[in-house]
Amino acid sequence: MLGQFNLILPEIALTVVTLFAQVVAVFYRSSLRFITLALIVALIGIITGLLYFVPQTEIGFSSSFEVSSTIHLFKALILGLTIMSIVLYKELRKISNKPIKMEFVTLMLLSTLGVFISISARDFILLFCGLELQALAGYAMAAFNVNEVKSSEAGLKYFVLGALISCLMLLGLSFLYGFSGSMYFADIKTVLNETFHMGLVIGAILVLAAILFKLSAAPLHIWTPDVYEGAPIAAVTYFSVAQKIGVLVVLVNFITLVVGDYVRISVDLIKIAAVLSILIGSLGAIMQFSLKRLMAYSTILNVGYVLIAISLHSDNGLYAALLYMFIYVIGTIGFFACLIALFGPKADTASFADLRGIAEQKKAIGLAISIIMFSMIGLPPLAGFFGKYYIFYNAILQGEIFLALLGVLTSVVAAFYYLKVIKYMYFMERTEELTNIKTNRGLLMISVFSIGFTLFFFIFASSYLI
Repeated sequence: MLGQFNLILPEIALTVVTLFAQVVAVFYRSSLRFITLALIVALIGIITGLLYFVPQTEIGFSSSFEVSSTIHLFKALILGLTIMSIVLYKELRKISNKPIKMEFVTLMLLSTLGVFISISARDFILLFCGLELQALAGYAMAAFNVNEVKSSEAGLKYFVLGALISCLMLLGLSFLYGFSGSMYFADIKTVLNETFHMGLVIGAILVLAAILFKLSAAPLHIWTPDVYEGAPIAAVTYFSVAQKIGVLVVLVNFITLVVGDYVRISVDLIKIAAVLSILIGSLGAIMQFSLKRLMAYSTILNVGYVLIAISLHSDNGLYAALLYMFIYVIGTIGFFACLIALFGPKADTASFADLRGIAEQKKAIGLAISIIMFSMIGLPPLAGFFGKYYIFYNAILQGEIFLALLGVLTSVVAAFYYLKVIKYMYFMERTEELTNIKTNRGLLMISVFSIGFTLFFFIFASSYLI
């Protein structure tokens, strides 16, 4: 029995480090910056362990929890993105001359723990617990700025809609258990693919809806723009990078390990969600003025592209989906780092009007944002081009011409609002003086990493695009 606990050593380490840092912060509030730095070092140690101690594929705890080299790689990636989100939060508090609130960092790490559990889960009880841990921490993070009405509104809206979707997921799980007699992924897949049960289909659809909700896929996207606009920018960064990667892995697990070859769900429903996400994401952003709302619709659009790849129901399609999401979140975190470096505490309310003429005063940041926007459009030789190319190329190979054409056309539509960012920075005159914010090492490192990855991905593209 003790041997099984080796499988959850990363989760145990993450829990211990998180709670220990929170307890220490309570007694040593004057040393919060040092405690946060020590916490980041400890988290980097956990990432090193995940990458160094690569296990064979093993499953334990009554076949409910699986680890493998691929799962460890995803956990290391998610934790790395979480560390970047913590650094953004830490540097934003420093720029704002406000003390770090360790409770926010703790919530972020507890949400990451929920993601870890979710991607290793192989039965629905454990999956539900992991997703709820991730979601409950997310609700609190969205409403963390208690003195701001929009933050409270964002947290309340996220909580109400999230609670509703959790209830629907539980209803779906009751259908799955009632008609299959099991909560294990493998058992349900066997029954679903061998014999037709309408109850199983209904249950699988409800669970799929819950996962798509967390992924911000249409038509279950309605929480995303309001929550992104109202939540603190550090929380939005975490939602749009670390959480998105984790939920995508959960979706891939659900499609491959539960739904299997039942194409009415694994292909048809995913296609519908992909088309709706692409249309709503591309058209909905056109009239936006808030930069955070813009990124919310950008997330919906790019999730649509990811769902095109998943709907191909092939190994290459799944690989393309994961690769594209990784490219997108690296660009996203770079964009938010640039916003914080530009506007500091005003980044939460930044709009297009605030970008007027900033490239003249902040040439490096203006160039960085331009590179990220061009990558999101899909211009070669930037990383975003290769991500889109691989998805559309595989779609055409499998005969999905409509999806590929729709993806290309909506990329052109999306270019309108991505180029609008560049237009405001370079071709509009600034009417007020930009507050000078001292160059910050943490933000600089994240921005350089994001831009470097975006610019030089083509060097390694041949090895990724298999």
